[in-house]
Amino acid sequence: EPDHSEAAVLPPVQSLPTGLSPTPTMRTPMPMATTVPESGPAVEPMPTAIARLIGAIFPTQEATATSLPTPIPTLIPSPTAIPCDAPGKIVTGTYESQYAGISPYRIYLPPCYEDGGHVYPTLYMLPGNIHTDSVWDNLGLDDAAEAAINRGEIPPLLIVMAAGGQLANYTSGGPYSYESVIMEDLIPYIESNYCAWQDPDGRAIGGMSRGGYWSLEIAFRNPDQFASVGGHSASLYDLYGGADVVPQSTGLANELGDLRIYFDVGKNDWVIPNLRKLHEDMDSAGKAHVWVVNEGRHEDAYWASHTKEYITWYSEPWPMQRDTYPLCSLATASQSR
Repeated sequence: EPDHSEAAVLPPVQSLPTGLSPTPTMRTPMPMATTVPESGPAVEPMPTAIARLIGAIFPTQEATATSLPTPIPTLIPSPTAIPCDAPGKIVTGTYESQYAGISPYRIYLPPCYEDGGHVYPTLYMLPGNIHTDSVWDNLGLDDAAEAAINRGEIPPLLIVMAAGGQLANYTSGGPYSYESVIMEDLIPYIESNYCAWQDPDGRAIGGMSRGGYWSLEIAFRNPDQFASVGGHSASLYDLYGGADVVPQSTGLANELGDLRIYFDVGKNDWVIPNLRKLHEDMDSAGKAHVWVVNEGRHEDAYWASHTKEYITWYSEPWPMQRDTYPLCSLATASQSR
């Protein structure tokens, strides 16, 4: 490579004698064709005349142009779209809550998320009071979703796993509570940063234990914002909440519209009395819901054994065909872990 540290030295320019200027070199023009006027009949040279005589005695046939077959263009097949075989993934992050400060979350992104082009239905799952945002991940909810997606049993979806914290454990509902964290901070953040379906038909919410209380509290007070709600071993033992927030009251007093509702609990679970009472009261009031009693107790092993049932139920109203969903308005769907 040339050394750019010093300027290149050019050879000296020879100067012309004083008073002389360089004479431009002129290109000699080509001779022009001259038209010679005719001065009588033109006389052909002898070789040309003899050729004409021979041609008259032995006429030659002009070659007939043979038409060549029109070449048929070879069609090059367009490349076939290669199905995405990349697995889904868990992304962890934080968002800023005006009520709870910096809060962690994690989100499951389905296979081919970056290539989707359309929004995804979104399930928000809340933890118990002793858990973090990792609990539903550790229980295998995302694994159950991935397996069902790959089998073609449910559509691809996002699963947002929220953290709890002090507001989840020490407030009962309504303004400035954990309800506000979810409705005013977490959901808007997710829908602004991921290809989440920004429509009530595209949202579902659920939770276990204390998170089950909150999922019911939030959905019963905001039934027009969700398609479905699930209370999995929901702990309905809040002693401080009023009739305007506790699910035992709002589930009966509020107009819930088309909200889909799912209750499940282990038959040896200590929370079953209050949850069964809500089931019976809603049944008497004609409030449609699903009531399931399984074997089991109030523990991680119980919820882990039913993740497939949960993900299947939440996904039931959502279309399987990806092109039926609205386009994602984000510049890119790509997120990094």
